[in-house]
Amino acid sequence: MAGQIRVVKGSTPIAWGEIPQDADDPRPPAYETIEHRSADGRFAVGFWKRDPEEGAMELTEFHEVMFILEGEIEITSEDGTVNRVGPGDMVIAPQDSRGTWKALSPVKKVWAIYRETT
Repeated sequence: MAGQIRVVKGSTPIAWGEIPQDADDPRPPAYETIEHRSADGRFAVGFWKRDPEEGAMELTEFHEVMFILEGEIEITSEDGTVNRVGPGDMVIAPQDSRGTWKALSPVKKVWAIYRETT
């Protein structure tokens, strides 16, 4: 059976769910909603948001593409390159990318991930 095309309108309210985190994690909670996940679980897309925070950015399990809807972020790569991104920018982070994520203001993004293996 073929897949069904689905449109998520910008005016549609997002059903945010809090992402579990360790009790001793000092960062503010993050929220997301998964809009689609493939049957094999290797591809997913959704929305994510969080108040300003800073931490490691280690994509060890999947590739991620992010489209920033709101907020300003500084992403520092392992080699020391600093990229400042904001609304309308796309971040492409291949699996095994490492760096530091510093949200300078509340951030909202659309994300898509792909896992090479399940």
